Amino acid sequence: MFFSKKTKTESDKKIPMWSISEKGLKNTITNQLYDTRGLSYCSKADGDNVHATIWYNHKYLCNLTVGANQSNVFRNNYISECDAFIDDFADVEFTDLFDNAIELSIPNLKIKSESYVLSGIRTLNTNSGYKIHHYGKYLTTVDESYANLIEQAKDIHLKRKCGVFGSNTKKKLDEAKKNKAELNKRPIINPDQILVTTETAPNLNIIKRIDVITAECVYGMNIFKDIFASFTDVFGGRSNSIQNTLRDARKTALTELRKEAALVGANAVIAVDLDYSEISGGGKSGMLFIVASGTAVVIE
Repeated sequence: MFFSKKTKTESDKKIPMWSISEKGLKNTITNQLYDTRGLSYCSKADGDNVHATIWYNHKYLCNLTVGANQSNVFRNNYISECDAFIDDFADVEFTDLFDNAIELSIPNLKIKSESYVLSGIRTLNTNSGYKIHHYGKYLTTVDESYANLIEQAKDIHLKRKCGVFGSNTKKKLDEAKKNKAELNKRPIINPDQILVTTETAPNLNIIKRIDVITAECVYGMNIFKDIFASFTDVFGGRSNSIQNTLRDARKTALTELRKEAALVGANAVIAVDLDYSEISGGGKSGMLFIVASGTAVVIE
């Protein structure tokens, strides 16, 4: 889904910069995807809207606004919650005590066509007003209300750059990474290899049963195998030629069963059963017929 405020003007009716899904948060302009596992958010209600600060790998990413009826969009897309909220800051323009225009935004203060990063700005209360310094260099003087506005913008900039002191953003992300590491320790199941003869298994969570599927294979054991088998019948012992044929037939039937499962959209087959029989007649003998059957299912 895309993020937008509940009320919009005509000029706002364009594709929002951010969209969210179970995969993560995507910047629709750069097409960069921020993976869900590294994301966390903190939200605050404001009338019909909800404002949220988004963090990625412990660092500030952006602020987003959604309608109050969409306030669960972050939780529903598996983004962890934290307590590090940072207010938005709207760009403002005002004048100093000498009628010089000042543009204040994140992360810069601009005066007399020069830009100064807010992290280096200091405000000093004097009898003649609040003097503004940038790393010790005097810039100008403003009244108290504008000085407070500058300090507010500076505070927001530093929080975005360095994080919020005492917040549990890092703790939440570390917990998510720990849980992921624990999951990675578990044996990985390859869906292409899941064929079981039972209806259930301890490590399989079946979420959908699709259909009964079968795979048939017919193998002909040539005359030389028949001769060697007859020798075995006379002298005793095991017939390796026939055993190898049975083994090949079984592997082929199970491979075909996997293909049938994939065709119906399944990633596992349960209750697998193998049936063997011999076909003769029509001038042919020693034809091995094998059928593999089972229930195609979808597992997590």
